[in-house]
Amino acid sequence: MLTVIKPGPQLTIQDLGRFGQRHLGVSQCGALDSDALRVANLLVGNDEQTAALEITLGMAKLRFERPACFALSGADMSANLDGRRIETGWCYQAKAGQTLTFASSSLNLRCYMAVSGGFALEPVLGSRSTDCMAGFGGLDGEALQEGQQLAFATSDFRWLNWGAKLPRRQGPIHYIAEPRGFGLSTHLKLAFSETSWQVSAQSNRMGLRLQAEPNSTDLDDPLSHGLSIKSTAVAPGSIQLPPSGEPIVLLNDCQTTGGYPLLGQVIAADLPRLGQLRGGHCVSFMAVTLAQARQLNQRHQSELNRLRLAMRYRREHK
Repeated sequence: MLTVIKPGPQLTIQDLGRFGQRHLGVSQCGALDSDALRVANLLVGNDEQTAALEITLGMAKLRFERPACFALSGADMSANLDGRRIETGWCYQAKAGQTLTFASSSLNLRCYMAVSGGFALEPVLGSRSTDCMAGFGGLDGEALQEGQQLAFATSDFRWLNWGAKLPRRQGPIHYIAEPRGFGLSTHLKLAFSETSWQVSAQSNRMGLRLQAEPNSTDLDDPLSHGLSIKSTAVAPGSIQLPPSGEPIVLLNDCQTTGGYPLLGQVIAADLPRLGQLRGGHCVSFMAVTLAQARQLNQRHQSELNRLRLAMRYRREHK
């Protein structure tokens, strides 16, 4: 059992998401940094899909009511277990009564905490992820509150003193340019990748709102337009362009259709990086071909596969 003493700004239960329901208007949800969720689960012997805690901005406090093996991955929020420094990407044991506290990170936005055995929750539409907008999944369909308790299943996983790093995540965010014109000029589309962007503080789990960095362009509102389109399908990673000229990159909790013109789709390998961007962060985008996108995605999967194999070998030869 895990007791929430202090939830911080947003503490939710997330797995890899809810798939196969978008035609019914159901959002994907799930961990915004799926790489970090996978690593945390692998470190404690869980299936990668197992639900974990997504800690946004930090400032949370949790108490273990019984012994458990746990791991953190993602943002380093200077976590402490009864005063002992807890590193991200490492496996730890907690005793009954010990308290885990989180500060915050100036670099990244979200930290993931997995417990061996996973949290004992019933799936809704195939996932335990919390959909706060629709009010289902997780625990009561809401962000966790002070005093709530989470049971976790028993596990035969034996603690191992091991750690793991996330795949390499550097450079611009790669995207495939939208083939449909939507009336947008070629010059306007090129301006998107040539502009340096800053993440707005108004961003959330539905999407990243972008603002042009000061002095990044000689034009005022270089992407502004007066176009509207019929609603079209969108998904996490879709790059929308409202009339204001300030793009929105949709994230896991986004709607299933939208009425803004689209600039493109972020490739799968770079989607987890978006979940760590916080207000004020600077980000750039680079258009790639389908062949280049496949190569980048394959490289990302190869890094995850090497990690899986290394951890499997360590478990089998402990």
